[in-house]
Amino acid sequence: MVDEVARRVAIARRAVTAWTAIPGVAAALVAGSVARGRADAMSDIELDVYWRRPPTPADRRAGVEAAGFARVYAEEDENEWADGVMVDGVKIDVSGFLTTTIDAYLDRVLAGDTEAELQVRATAVLDGIPLHGHDVIEAWRDRLAAYPEALAVALVEQGLDLRPRERLEMLADRDDVFLLHRDLVDDVQGVLDALFGLNRVWMPHPFHKWLDWEQTLLPHRPERLAERIRVLLVAPPHEAVELVSGLVDDTYHLAAQHVPAADLEPLRAAFELRRVTG
Repeated sequence: MVDEVARRVAIARRAVTAWTAIPGVAAALVAGSVARGRADAMSDIELDVYWRRPPTPADRRAGVEAAGFARVYAEEDENEWADGVMVDGVKIDVSGFLTTTIDAYLDRVLAGDTEAELQVRATAVLDGIPLHGHDVIEAWRDRLAAYPEALAVALVEQGLDLRPRERLEMLADRDDVFLLHRDLVDDVQGVLDALFGLNRVWMPHPFHKWLDWEQTLLPHRPERLAERIRVLLVAPPHEAVELVSGLVDDTYHLAAQHVPAADLEPLRAAFELRRVTG
């Protein structure tokens, strides 16, 4: 049987030399499912390249073309240069960042900023397989060694600001299953975000990919967490509302235990609020 993780790491080690030969590249690592040992035969390779200065179009072409790679796409925004290439039938998503951008991202997340992209970048640094510039990567890892309490509080309060139970019950009563499932997914997302915060564990994916694996990172979690989420997503409407409400209750209880600084009472009251009807 082919070891898909090892195969992709070997491809990345060969591919990265096309970028590390370019002046201005400070560091590089493999991130994503490959770095976490989760890759399968369908997995792309996430290669993060960190620059001391902005890469020129010629730099990016050199990284792609020097080894004869086939370019799939080329995109950029104010923070990232993205190039997709094919190597041995595997797509590599090359994400380029300035080292100063990563420094700024870490400043923000360590101060308690909950923007999902910040934790994506933080966990890439923490979980990635360094291929170049090990000292740069280790310095970032040192900064991330202590999980910030401000982030724990912010994630718990943000995550547990949920769609209220009354709304879920109304949608179930009306059999508005599409709207109901949008709200159920939103509430499950909030519960999972809050659980990462109260456990003080960096989130490896903003939408909780690899759910069964993710739950193993959370020592404090509702019993049978992944199983209950799977069941509620296919349950009849009223049963689904009861199941998600149980997860919410369990998570509020855990949050009160482990993040006492979080202001949970208004959030819990809003989730349970019932309108008075005539």
